[in-house]
Amino acid sequence: MKKTIKIVFLLLLFLGLTSASLHKFYVSVNQLDYVPEKKAIEITSRIFIDDMDLALEKRFGKKIYLGTSKEVKDSKELLRKYFQEKFAIKVNEQEKEIRFLGTEVEDNVLICYFTIKNIEKINSLEIKDNVLMELYDQQHIFHTHVLGKKQSLLLTSEKIRGQLNY
Repeated sequence: MKKTIKIVFLLLLFLGLTSASLHKFYVSVNQLDYVPEKKAIEITSRIFIDDMDLALEKRFGKKIYLGTSKEVKDSKELLRKYFQEKFAIKVNEQEKEIRFLGTEVEDNVLICYFTIKNIEKINSLEIKDNVLMELYDQQHIFHTHVLGKKQSLLLTSEKIRGQLNY
């Protein structure tokens, strides 16, 4: 599954770069998995690091320098606050706390890790994501794997919320 996501992301990256002279393409790719043994949802988000740097600078009024030797000490806390404002998930129509776990950098991509704990059963997911939308006509692709069922969801500037039923 991770290989498939990486291939899709690289394809979107390639398409975005080759069409840059026509129109720049802004996209994040997100994987959401329900792990019943842990009673948890695990989320991995891949976002272009320069876009996130710009959004954090605009929101908090200072340069963050993500993934560099000049990265500010409170960058993780600023990322946590930013995501808390821009990213939300309801499970079975109840808003859940999304815990920001941390990041890693791969090439020019910021990989962010999140978890939602104490999930007994999932009948529906409602995802709201307007990360980077204050800057661009951003798209967020969510691939989900819940109880053996795979579904995808596309969120855009025109549609920042979407629901999946299981």
